[in-house]
Amino acid sequence: MDPIAGRGAYIGSVSGGGVCLLCGTANAPNIIDGDQSNYAVATLPVSLVNNTPIIIIKDSLQYYPGGNEAGFIIGPDGGLLSASILGNLKVETYRNGVLKETGMFSGGGSLLSLSVLQGSSDGKQILSFVTTQDFDEVRLVSNGTVGALTSIRVYGAFEGPANCAHDCVNALTGSEVTGNAVVGSSGLCLLSSVNNIANVTGDTTLAANVTIAVGLGCTKSIEVTAASTYAAGTFAGFLLKNNSGLLDLTLLGGISIQLYNGATLVQNVNSASLLTAVALGGANPAYQIGVKAIGTFNKIRITFSSLAAVGASYDVYYAFVKLDADGDGVPDCMDKCSGNDLLDNDGDGVPDACDSNLIDISLTKAVDNATPALGANVNFLITATRDVTTLNATGLKVKDLLPAGFTYVSHSAATGTLYNPTTGIWNIGSALGGTTNILSLQLTAKVDSVGVISNLAEIVSAFETDTDSPYNNGVTTEDDIASACVSVPIQICQGQSLILTAPGTAPSYQWYKDNVLISGATSATFTVTESGSYSVNFTASSGCLTGNCCPVIVNVNPLPTVSAGADVAICGSTPTTLTATGTGTLLWSTGATTASITVNPTSTTVYTVTATSTAGCVSTSSVTVTVKPAPLSANAVTFCSNAGTPSTSADDTFTIVLNPSGGSGTTYTVLLNNVSTGVTYNYNATTPPTISAGLISGGVRTLKIIDANGCELTTSVTPPASCSVCPPKICVPITIVKQ
Repeated sequence: MDPIAGRGAYIGSVSGGGVCLLCGTANAPNIIDGDQSNYAVATLPVSLVNNTPIIIIKDSLQYYPGGNEAGFIIGPDGGLLSASILGNLKVETYRNGVLKETGMFSGGGSLLSLSVLQGSSDGKQILSFVTTQDFDEVRLVSNGTVGALTSIRVYGAFEGPANCAHDCVNALTGSEVTGNAVVGSSGLCLLSSVNNIANVTGDTTLAANVTIAVGLGCTKSIEVTAASTYAAGTFAGFLLKNNSGLLDLTLLGGISIQLYNGATLVQNVNSASLLTAVALGGANPAYQIGVKAIGTFNKIRITFSSLAAVGASYDVYYAFVKLDADGDGVPDCMDKCSGNDLLDNDGDGVPDACDSNLIDISLTKAVDNATPALGANVNFLITATRDVTTLNATGLKVKDLLPAGFTYVSHSAATGTLYNPTTGIWNIGSALGGTTNILSLQLTAKVDSVGVISNLAEIVSAFETDTDSPYNNGVTTEDDIASACVSVPIQICQGQSLILTAPGTAPSYQWYKDNVLISGATSATFTVTESGSYSVNFTASSGCLTGNCCPVIVNVNPLPTVSAGADVAICGSTPTTLTATGTGTLLWSTGATTASITVNPTSTTVYTVTATSTAGCVSTSSVTVTVKPAPLSANAVTFCSNAGTPSTSADDTFTIVLNPSGGSGTTYTVLLNNVSTGVTYNYNATTPPTISAGLISGGVRTLKIIDANGCELTTSVTPPASCSVCPPKICVPITIVKQ
């Protein structure tokens, strides 16, 4: 059993106090000092309210796993623990302030068991139950109204493995005794008897039965002669059961125990001076009743009188002795130390008398995938191992804070331990003790960086001293520090390079690619231009060979292919379509991401397309769109001809005189109504060309000017008005003269 004591234990509070408001509790800090020989005294009033906490003990450093036993060590503050007290006490467990389980004698919850504290000579009792859920707090609670003003001693709270023994006795049966048990009787006894006396020395599970009915000064006794002689200081007595229920002071008043050395009476103890404790729990428990010998003895006798109660019936199982050479109240068969086993200041389960406060804890770390892809999850397993040749660890903390390059995802910590991903502290507390010598923490992290990333764990503190590794000093050669690394491939593109540099200075270096020696690569740096796995070996300052534990993995990716197409020439602002071909994701300088784009520049423009591969490699290609100026205006002038018939417009014709502006080149051709004139003209001619346009009556003409670069201007030319200007015939009088 590990006392809940030491640096993490404290007295909790409910309704503003660590003890019940209606209870007077003296020396409450004694409960958490790790000393099971001192105690607090809790006085329970007659009208104690149901479900009132008497004592609350919490551990701030850790929690305890389900499956452990939890409870309190109590004792009578004078007399013995009566049925009214034991039947109205229960033990509760909590986790983070939330009720988890309740142990009680009846009425629901787990069965609360009673047992003797090891070989206690002062009636100490263990009230406990085996938990099924985690807890970090235990409470001793009143489960009802106490029948009379009562005080109990509370020595401490504890937790521990469910299979830990609470007591060990040397039962005086078989070869441990000489002859059979002897029945004695005195006074006038009516209907009183001792039956099955052979069971007392023959079998620890069977009992003799003693019945005290009526009589005058009636006594019945059972005497056992041991095969050995025992020294003063030995605890001796009998295991018995009151068949009517719990033993009380009235019944105890009729019981006495005598120790003899041969025929000589050494000691006679009766009534409340007897030391009693419940040894076997249940509705009808068995009690150890005994005395601490003041002299040498070899016989033990228990005597029942009619003073106890008329009709009382007892089952007597066996006589026993408990040797206690160091006098600490713990029998030799359970002693861990030659000194006081009841003092455990730090609560590590090792009594101070034999606690060297030395431990040896080592760490290891492994990763499930040493070469993950970027964005993948990896699992680190950190294992803390206690050398079983050293003592229990308490206050044990390991720091494993994920470095840059990892993002925390989740964790799974061993039962009874806590991990804080913000601080990186794995709080093991005292979980690495007793029969447990190995615990693990699994961290799941996402890889969000490339290259070699190391994750380191180190023991940063414990209440004990590690035999070979000072805490939190960062010395990687010690066994209290462990690391694991991952190699996330670095992607570079064809034509790029990486420079790898080994740390420190050394007489020589040797680089390797894919575990094959690279000839001539013997300097501290190495330039990588090819895909591969690169590592280095060199001699450290210690004279030992060292190197990178995880290689640098480099992938050289090919460049994508891309072509923006052939250069294009356009006239004026004529739209044109550009089409790129190649691999990867395309991006035009216009921001477009399609293979084809339509452009309409007003001046000569270079368009660039970028292709990006899935590895991030980039290639570019450009296309030039040359903008040639188109003719801006024909500057056409029309002239009319009346064909010598000024009075008739039907035969009027016209000519077009051109003086075009804009365009490129020095010459141009003309189409009139889509018919070529067959002549090449010069821009800015001294004498502008004249083009016959035919009859005016033919209407509007279409004129297309095409310069030497193929740029065109199409315009309409409207013929002039008719140029025949004679007026209509005028009628004039004719003078007629006859001769």
